[in-house]
Amino acid sequence: MRPPPKYLLLWLLLLIGAGLVLYLSWRAAPQMATVWFIPHPLAVWADQNRNDTIRTAVPFAVLGGLVGIQLAWQNCSLLQWLLVWLCLVVLVVLAEAGQLFLAHRSCDIGDIGWGITGGLVGLSIVAIIKRLLLAMTTSRKKLGVRVKKG
Repeated sequence: MRPPPKYLLLWLLLLIGAGLVLYLSWRAAPQMATVWFIPHPLAVWADQNRNDTIRTAVPFAVLGGLVGIQLAWQNCSLLQWLLVWLCLVVLVVLAEAGQLFLAHRSCDIGDIGWGITGGLVGLSIVAIIKRLLLAMTTSRKKLGVRVKKG
């Protein structure tokens, strides 16, 4: 059974994001400076020892934000938002578990925690912005201010 067309972009974002996360998590060497598509300042920050676990939050926050934009645009229910967050949780656990089979990588519960937090932060930022925009639009309508469209 195919997902409805309106969810196609959501699934595409999840698949591309999941592929990137798994690629970065399952590389033989964890250094980000060798990955051509990661901006140099971000790679330098990520490769510092003090950022070893927190760096896991970054791709999950971005993925959570992108998927959150799609969820907000489609006006999805809270249950759908929670299901997407659970998909992000499964993804970070899968990414870390895969490192058990790599010689120079290790599974880290701290990475799992930061990945879960990053996904939640990305989704939450979009949800908060959506609520603020909705509140502003509603208050303008109550005051009789015209809201320009398009």
